[in-house]
Amino acid sequence: MPQKVKKKNSTNSKRGDATKAQLEKAALEMMRDNGVLAGVNLREVAEKAGINRALVYHYFGTREDLLRSALSRDLGARLDSMNEGISLPFNPRVRQLFRNMVQYEAEVKLLMLLLIDDNEPLTLAPQKKEWVEALARDKEKGLLDKELDVTAFIVLISVLTYGYAIMRDSFADELEINPVELDWRLDTLIEKLVSVFEPKQ
Repeated sequence: MPQKVKKKNSTNSKRGDATKAQLEKAALEMMRDNGVLAGVNLREVAEKAGINRALVYHYFGTREDLLRSALSRDLGARLDSMNEGISLPFNPRVRQLFRNMVQYEAEVKLLMLLLIDDNEPLTLAPQKKEWVEALARDKEKGLLDKELDVTAFIVLISVLTYGYAIMRDSFADELEINPVELDWRLDTLIEKLVSVFEPKQ
C-alpha cells in the first residue's frame, strides 16, 4: 500500500512540475513578445499555457513569484551556453560572456526590474565560483596580472554586460547604428580594455 501512495505522489509531482514549466514558459514568451514593462497578467498566462487559471494561483501566489520562478528555470539554459566559454583563455572568455548576455536581453531586463522592485535577493553572478577558479588559474599560469582584484573584476564585467544588454537597442536607435555592428564595435573595445589586465609581453 505505501508503494502505491508513493507512486501517486511522484506522478502528481511530475505533473505539477510540468504544469509549472508550461506556465513559466508562457510568461517568458509573453514578456518577450509584449515587452518587459507591459507586465504579465496571470489570467493571460494561464490562457496562453492552456492551463486552468486556478493552478496559476496554486503554484504561484503572485506575478512576481511566477516571474522569479521562470527566471530561475530559464537560468539553467543560459548557464549551459555561458559555461561553454569558461574554458577559453582570459580575454576571449570575457568577450564570450559579453556576447552571451546580449542574447538574453529580455531576461536581463526582467532581472533588473525584479531587483529594483523587490527586496528579495537575486543571483547576479551565478557563475561566480567558476569565474573565480578560472581567474585564479590564469594568475597561477602568469596569464593575468597577479594584483588583479578578482571580486571587483567580476562586478565590473557583470555591470558592463548587464548594462549593455539593457541599453543596447536604445543606444543603437539613438546613435543610428545597426545593433549587430554596435555589438562588434563593443567587442573590439572590450578586447582592448581587458588586455590591460594581461601581463605585457
